[in-house]
Amino acid sequence: MIFCFWFGLGIIFEQSIYTRLMSILLPSIMFVGFGLFAVLLPLDWWWALVISLLFGSLMYVLFLVENVFLVAIGYKTVPLYRAAYTVSLMLVMLASFFIFNTIYSFKLSFWINSLLIFVVSMLIFMYQFWVITIELADDGKSKNMWMYVLVPAWLITQMALVFSFWPNKIFNGSVYLVSVVYVLSSLIQADVRDRLFKRTWTTFIWIGGAIVLGIILATTWR
Repeated sequence: MIFCFWFGLGIIFEQSIYTRLMSILLPSIMFVGFGLFAVLLPLDWWWALVISLLFGSLMYVLFLVENVFLVAIGYKTVPLYRAAYTVSLMLVMLASFFIFNTIYSFKLSFWINSLLIFVVSMLIFMYQFWVITIELADDGKSKNMWMYVLVPAWLITQMALVFSFWPNKIFNGSVYLVSVVYVLSSLIQADVRDRLFKRTWTTFIWIGGAIVLGIILATTWR
């Protein structure tokens, strides 16, 4: 799948190794997450066909988004970059939901859940850092990538550990984690672009508080 994606984008022998690896992170996560999630669904042949068409559509959109990012690397001012970033963030959240839901569905031990989600979260935030820094003049070389990868991945892992014991449904736990991914991705974007103003982080603190309140109220304590 990876080589097919590189071949489709025309970068199988072009671009740096770093760019080639980053460009296939989201497609790979989507491929694995969607595949495992679909297998867990009790589908007949009709719904299997619909799911297959949906998967094909998602991969097509991924091709378009990654193509915009690869063009933006060279020109920096591609008009479609902002739209591509918004779409990619939505796809990141969707792929995260598939992966998180699948991991919880296997009903593994809490430490295995935490380890798997930590690895997946690292890949997600590595991709997010790469996408955000494409627009910067120095491609983010002045930023410490691992700070923007390890810290949010650790926070997601702590939330995943809590949800391993929290009395909620698998679907709800996955949605909660995806909400945290959105908040952290937005904060990372603002900080990397030096736009993390007081109004920005206070807004996301309120959003985070609303998410926590929603989790508590939506939990069945019986």
